[in-house]
Parts: sequence; C-alpha cells; structure tokens
Amino acid sequence: MFGSYDDMVEELEREMRRVSDDLLLHVFRLTSTSGEVWAPRADVYETADAVVVKVCIAGLEPGEIELTLSSDNRVLTIRGTRTEQDEDKSQRIRYHQLEVYYGPFERVIQLPQDVKFDRDKLTAVYKDGFLKVVLPKKPVIARKVKIED
Repeated sequence: MFGSYDDMVEELEREMRRVSDDLLLHVFRLTSTSGEVWAPRADVYETADAVVVKVCIAGLEPGEIELTLSSDNRVLTIRGTRTEQDEDKSQRIRYHQLEVYYGPFERVIQLPQDVKFDRDKLTAVYKDGFLKVVLPKKPVIARKVKIED
C-alpha cells in the first residue's frame, strides 16, 4: 500500500489535514448566520518560477469566482457560490450520501512568507473544475556595489 515510511507519513498528514478541515467546516457551519459555509480543497506548491495554488471548485462559471490577493502578497482569498442545478431535485425522496457542498464558499490561503511575488504577472485559469492561480516569483538580481574611497 505504501512505498516507504515517508509515503505513509505524508498520507497520514494529508488525512489529518482533511479531518481537521472537515471539523472546522462543521464548527463554522454551526456558528454561521447563513447556516452554510464550505471551503474547497486546495493544493499549494512551488516550482522554480512560481507558487501555484490549485483549488477544486467544480460546478461554477469563471465569472462566479472572486479572487483577491492581499496588499502584502501574503493571503490569497477565493470566494464564490455554487448553486445546485439538478432538475430532478423535487423528485428525490431520500438521500443515501450527501457530500457535495452548495452555497457560498470562501477559501483563505496563507502564501509562503519567504517568497516574493510579482503581483502584476499573477494569472488565474479555471478549467475542468479547477481554479489554477500562478504567482510568479520576483527574480532576485545580483547587484554590484561600487565602493568609493
């Protein structure tokens, strides 16, 4: 099942994050004035040129998604509302499993503190139910300093 001890630990960490996210979601849902709060799943990873945030938010149109980068480049916020479009909803008599969240959502992602971004080159693409946000790194340019006598 697991290739190595590291794979097992990584899977355990992933599952613990999922359980804690679900618990927090439940707590927020109980205390929310609207009664509905959900947060989509997200991956955040770094490449040589950028930090990439990939968020699973199927069932929306690009115009229904709001994306905000804080003024200090440290927090990315994704908001929107997923509405249920099923025509057969009135014919349902019992649910056997209910895992897809509908209604307003918000996901706040803390970005790495040690990476500088070029906010003017940020891109976002929504395709196949995933929002992919690419935050290009600012190049670090060495500079020679002339030493005067």
